[in-house]
Amino acid sequence: MTSSQNGYPALTSRVTGALPRLRVWRIPGTDRRLTLRDGSTGFLLVHLAMWFDKKVEDIDAGIWDEWGYAYRPVRGWVALSNHASGTAMDLNATQHVLGREDTFTPDQERLIRDRVRSFYGGCIRWGGDYRGRKDEMHFEIDRGIGACERKARALLDTPRGRRILAANPGARKVILS
Repeated sequence: MTSSQNGYPALTSRVTGALPRLRVWRIPGTDRRLTLRDGSTGFLLVHLAMWFDKKVEDIDAGIWDEWGYAYRPVRGWVALSNHASGTAMDLNATQHVLGREDTFTPDQERLIRDRVRSFYGGCIRWGGDYRGRKDEMHFEIDRGIGACERKARALLDTPRGRRILAANPGARKVILS
C-alpha cells in the first residue's frame, strides 16, 4: 500500500468502507466540514480546527478555503502529500498562501506553536515551522497512530471533545476501537 509523507497509508478513494477510511467531519461552532481520516488522527485535526477558529482566526468567514483529503503529491515533489492519507488540513488557505511567510501576527504564531508543540504533544505539526518552503495554512499529523490514539482518548471527554463527538456520530467508537 502506498503511504503519504508521514507514513500513513494513502487512501485512494473517498469511499467510507473498511478501515482505514475517510469521514466528513463537522467542525462544531462553524459551518465547515473537512474530509479527513476517521478515528484519532481526524479527531485531533478537528480539535485543532475548532481551537484555531476561536483563538486564532475565524475559519467560516468569507469563502470556503478549508481543505482536507486530496489524493495528490506534495506540490512540486513526487512524494504523496499527507492530504492523500487524510492526515492533513489547510485552514484559511487563501489568506495563508503556500510559500508566503509572516501571514500571521507574531502573537498568532506563538499561539499556534504553543498549541501544536505542547498541547498536542507533537502529534500535529504546523507548516509555518517547515525549514524550507513555508506552508502556514497547513497542519498535519506528525506522530504514529499510538501517540495520536493516546492523545485523542485523553481529549474525548473534554468540553471541546464532547462537542466534536456530538457533531460526528460514531466517531467515539472508531477512536476507541
